[in-house]
Amino acid sequence: MPVHGWSAVKRIGSKLRWATPGLVVLGWGVSIASLALTAITQGILVPHAFEYVLESNIGALEVALYYAGIFGTSFLAGLVLARVAAALLAFFVSYVVGWLLAYLALSLPGLLGIVPEGVAEETAIVLTATALFPFALLVGMLGSLIGSAYRES
Repeated sequence: MPVHGWSAVKRIGSKLRWATPGLVVLGWGVSIASLALTAITQGILVPHAFEYVLESNIGALEVALYYAGIFGTSFLAGLVLARVAAALLAFFVSYVVGWLLAYLALSLPGLLGIVPEGVAEETAIVLTATALFPFALLVGMLGSLIGSAYRES
């Protein structure tokens, strides 16, 4: 690649600097939805509630890895955003984005007519709420606050 090609990349990067918080929020929300959908489809969290994990055949390690993924993603996003107030606001926005994406993915069979729409919507609401509330909310908020506080100090 010619040397002048790198200067074009640097110019694009400097022009996108203002978009960094929005892109972080979008990527964060997609990551939260991806982790939640993976945990749902693999049977790690749903239909088992968090309290019944030890009684079921789902290993505690798999559940811990799900929450570690939420924490790690939030920690890294907090590091990038670097301000506690911005990280907290961005977490709530990305959490809503993740919730909506997970709901949309789970209700898609109803929207396409594969299953009755009411059944798909109700199932999507229950599964998304079970996977993303309340522990994922608290773990994600804690991760974003720790990441941004670490970067701020």
